[in-house]
Amino acid sequence: MEGRSKKLSFWEKVSYGMGDCGANVVVAMCSTFLTAYYTDTVGIAAAAIGTMMLLARVFDGVTDILMGTIVDKTKTRWGKARPWLLWTAPLMGLSLVLLFNVPAGMSDSGKLIWAYLTYIFQSCIVYTANNLPYNALLSRMTLDVQDRGSTAAMRFVMTQITTLIINAVTSKLLESTGWFKLSVIYAIIACALCIVSFLGCKEHIGENEATGEVKVDTVPLKDAFGALLKNRYFFIQSLLFLFLYVGVVSTGTMTFYFCDNILGNIGVITLTSMATTIPAMIVNLILPGLIAKFGKWKMMIGGCVLMILGSIVVGAAGASIPLVMTGLVIKGIGMGPIMSGIFAMTADVVDYGEWKTGIRSEGLVNSCTSFGMKVGIGVGSALGTWIIAFGGYDGMAEVQTQTALNSIRFGFGYNGAIIGAICLVLCIMMNIDKYIEDIQRDLEAKRIR
Repeated sequence: MEGRSKKLSFWEKVSYGMGDCGANVVVAMCSTFLTAYYTDTVGIAAAAIGTMMLLARVFDGVTDILMGTIVDKTKTRWGKARPWLLWTAPLMGLSLVLLFNVPAGMSDSGKLIWAYLTYIFQSCIVYTANNLPYNALLSRMTLDVQDRGSTAAMRFVMTQITTLIINAVTSKLLESTGWFKLSVIYAIIACALCIVSFLGCKEHIGENEATGEVKVDTVPLKDAFGALLKNRYFFIQSLLFLFLYVGVVSTGTMTFYFCDNILGNIGVITLTSMATTIPAMIVNLILPGLIAKFGKWKMMIGGCVLMILGSIVVGAAGASIPLVMTGLVIKGIGMGPIMSGIFAMTADVVDYGEWKTGIRSEGLVNSCTSFGMKVGIGVGSALGTWIIAFGGYDGMAEVQTQTALNSIRFGFGYNGAIIGAICLVLCIMMNIDKYIEDIQRDLEAKRIR
């Protein structure tokens, strides 16, 4: 008998989360420390970095669509999404080491070329080949919506812990190890976590329960694209990913600068990370019950409102650490349901597409949402650097101008409120919950026949 909506074990949920922990070791390093490494250690201008990160996303659009097509055509005894966690694990580690080791003897133009090549390799090729199949994997593990919600919530508790640890220990480790040794340590950890995820997860959709092998149906690209164009929710979902990650990354990029220049203590990075991450973790621990009662859609709308309010408080707080932390706590509570809900909802978008058109295309749907996410990362990184560049920030200056300080405050605070308002509008439009019972019932019946 083929697997349909088998309940996932606790170990499978933990193993699934391990995959994102591995990727998040790389993401946390890049979003919090890469820009600062480029400007303050390598000496590359902030505006040049921002432009590089944005231009890289043009190429990323090509690799996302290509990878989505490849995933839909992948056929192995492990399925079509799961094996990519194994195949890309060593490349995730290698790409991180290359990013944080710009050769010191290079000219300024040489350093920028190295940054371009390694950034494109990591973000557009390796991360795409790892993270797109990883996100598609959840929709192939189970059809059970509540199971998906609890798995996504556990995933984000685990990734938030990972981010908290990275932000807490990196500054201290850096003083004793330097960028090269630090990147090697994190590379080994990222690789190991991806392999653990591969070993602990299974694709139960299409699984032969007797042999454990997975039956995979391939979809012609023309048919998949045609079905995609009829799936209105994938357009909204892609935009929601884009703006959510613009907000997360642009404010995250500001963390180093805000703590160093506004709060006057780079060590406060740990406290700011905890103020956002711990509330989000607590919310995610109770989120499955809240989703069962209210649904993902309502929880995500409430999260957007809190994200806006928290960002406004941070923007108005100035150098007051208590007020900054209060705003970050409010924002963190809001981020909990948004970050777990959006990935669980992507699996619902896959189901909606099959329900509407009869064609199931995990790879292509996830390529579009992945493109939105990574364009958001690129635009967010660029936006953060452009904001401080507009304010006249100089990474080599001993003292920053008041205009530069104001730009940092805006980037870390009010910028998040503006983007949060855009996300709120998109969340209101994304009410797929009203169809979810019919979708699950009909798809279950289809697999029984």
